[in-house]
Amino acid sequence: MGWGRNELNDYFYWGGKFDLEKYLIENGYEVYTLSVGPVSSNWDRAIEAFYQIKGGQVDYGKNHSEKYNLIQKPDKKNFKGLYPEWDEQNPIHIIGHSQGGQTSRMLEYILCNKFSLEESYLLKEKQSNWIKSVTTISTPHNGTTIAPIINNFFPNIQSTIIWLDIISPKMYFDFDLDQWSLSRFENESLINYIRRIKESPIKDTKNFSYWDLSVQGSKQFNNLYQTNSKTFYFSFATTNNNQPKLRYSIQSNLIYNNENFSKEWKENDGLVNTISMIGPENAKNKNFNGEPEKGIWQFIGKVYLDHNEITGHNINQEKQEVVKFLFLNHCELLYTLD
Repeated sequence: MGWGRNELNDYFYWGGKFDLEKYLIENGYEVYTLSVGPVSSNWDRAIEAFYQIKGGQVDYGKNHSEKYNLIQKPDKKNFKGLYPEWDEQNPIHIIGHSQGGQTSRMLEYILCNKFSLEESYLLKEKQSNWIKSVTTISTPHNGTTIAPIINNFFPNIQSTIIWLDIISPKMYFDFDLDQWSLSRFENESLINYIRRIKESPIKDTKNFSYWDLSVQGSKQFNNLYQTNSKTFYFSFATTNNNQPKLRYSIQSNLIYNNENFSKEWKENDGLVNTISMIGPENAKNKNFNGEPEKGIWQFIGKVYLDHNEITGHNINQEKQEVVKFLFLNHCELLYTLD
């Protein structure tokens, strides 16, 4: 459920009322914020991320688009590129929060593989070593156990998203679902628009955030994913079980009291199980010892903030200083990597 820098009237995904991107730039770091589909699948989001950074017409791929009945190249998704010089000689650091961490790994997976019968530059050839480091924050690498609980309570969650997309002011918050033909055509009546939306296959698809964030969907991707021996990996976990916040108390308790998982899965930050944030279950990992190492997920540690506080939302000045220190300190580390 993220958003771009210009969508919420100077309320930023990274920082809330405080502009974290600007703060890091002022401290000497080159930083860009992406805006990918807030409820889209990791594949769709990773493709969008690539073209936002590199520039060009978004192409979700022939095979993927045919499988899920998508518009392969939506007209409105054509970007100048935030960092068009991006390549193996000019690799980037990626910091992803929540599903953004999963999306970062999907982007890495796509870059490191080539896909048959594809025509786009991204998919038909490998682009190895374009990513110097991946850092994930509060990311459900192995899924979140809240996903099926929410789905049981709200079985029409995907349909609800469609209706939110209809009623949300596009200049204020955009669900970026053009690939599903969920943008209103010029001169299209509201009745015809709603009828077309109701017939969309998004209602039943696995090409959607809910599946990717579930334990089953995450496991499916983890079976495909491999770390790169030339890439640095870092992860941060968040937890609020010691001081549960009112806005997350219901979700947190649902996760904590879920008897279908072991006690290690009880600790959470209100939306994601803390143990799932350490790293992908099939990948090698260790606790970070201060000496960065390539090809292994390095767990930096727990931060005692909830899922949204870690990115600067609904926090006091004291916690804001913690967030500023965390990001500034980590960027300093990233700039030392060879």
